[in-house]
Amino acid sequence: MDNLMQRWERVTSLWKKNVPHGENLPGDRGEDREVVRQVFEIRQAMNGLEKRKYDVERGWRKVRPQTRGMVRLRSMVKYVAVLFFLSLGMYFVISHKEAEENNLAGIGNIKPGTSQAELHLATGEYLVLNVNHVFNKQVKSGIEIRNDTASGKVYYRTSDVQSIDSSRFNTLVVPKGGEYSLELSDGTIVWVNSESSLRFPEVFARTQREVFLQGEAYFEVKKDTDKPFVVRTEMGDIRVLGTSFNVSAYPTDELWQATLVEGQVSICRNQGEILMKPNEQYQMDRITGKGVVRSVIPEFYTSWRDGKFYFKAYTFEELVERLERWYDFKMFYTNENIKSRRFSGVVNKHQPLQEMLKFLEMTSDVRFHVKGNVVTASLLVKEKNGHR
Repeated sequence: MDNLMQRWERVTSLWKKNVPHGENLPGDRGEDREVVRQVFEIRQAMNGLEKRKYDVERGWRKVRPQTRGMVRLRSMVKYVAVLFFLSLGMYFVISHKEAEENNLAGIGNIKPGTSQAELHLATGEYLVLNVNHVFNKQVKSGIEIRNDTASGKVYYRTSDVQSIDSSRFNTLVVPKGGEYSLELSDGTIVWVNSESSLRFPEVFARTQREVFLQGEAYFEVKKDTDKPFVVRTEMGDIRVLGTSFNVSAYPTDELWQATLVEGQVSICRNQGEILMKPNEQYQMDRITGKGVVRSVIPEFYTSWRDGKFYFKAYTFEELVERLERWYDFKMFYTNENIKSRRFSGVVNKHQPLQEMLKFLEMTSDVRFHVKGNVVTASLLVKEKNGHR
């Protein structure tokens, strides 16, 4: 399953690339061109009743030049064919359910989260950050803050470090239903997820760069061999020189996780230091305190930054915890057994919650009823004659 999802992501990402119209493509193979055609049909099926046509020749020009050096696309025909028929099946199930019941009607009002946050300054001032609030502010001597609404990023800059106190801290607070990125004065970029906060000093100390995280964030640390970067959390610290990694440290989650994308980090706890390599994750149980290093696909744990939710064998309760942080809703259960159901999949986090609930209904016996921003989950009741 992991290999299939990796390959599928790699192929579908090719649609984002551009190839000039009319470019000569020597070595075109009928098998590969057929793969492109089938992918278009999959997208057609997933779009439901939309009468949308695709230019296969144009799509082929976009994909073919980028297959050099990759596993040949024709090896994926069997996977694409399976996905094609699954997609058609999913479309017919959705159509049937929409005609049969209206429990999900109006759920489009439960919209996905947006780029929003607050920056609480050491001076006591609060700055509202969102895509509508443009500013370039001189907070005090040596500190400048600029909000870029196009990228959903706030830039924090320091110049006259002699007049700034490293013991005074600012805090970026991201609410439920929000996310925001911050570029620190050293060039390090931090993507902060929903219901999370990042505390950082007005200016970094001379010996190290230290920040405090509660919740989840993805870090791209600017390398500085003379001044290591330290992320402090309730359950442990991450020490780096320059690398990319994700930390999930929500106090309500059962697991504390640090996932390394590239570079090298060390996890510092009372019992010592654990070194990590790329594509590894250190996972610790909050209750027992036991931790383990395991090999993972980092994209499963960093995809929230790219607008997707990956979930692999998640319990329904774990899945809902993540969704409630991003969408403005509350889940109630009519049967406690629902919480232990397990799900796997990938969805676009910028779609309404309706799309996620439809997917869950198609792949399980869980059904949803929506009233306002309250979602009630129940089990499908089947009568003896096969009707419900």
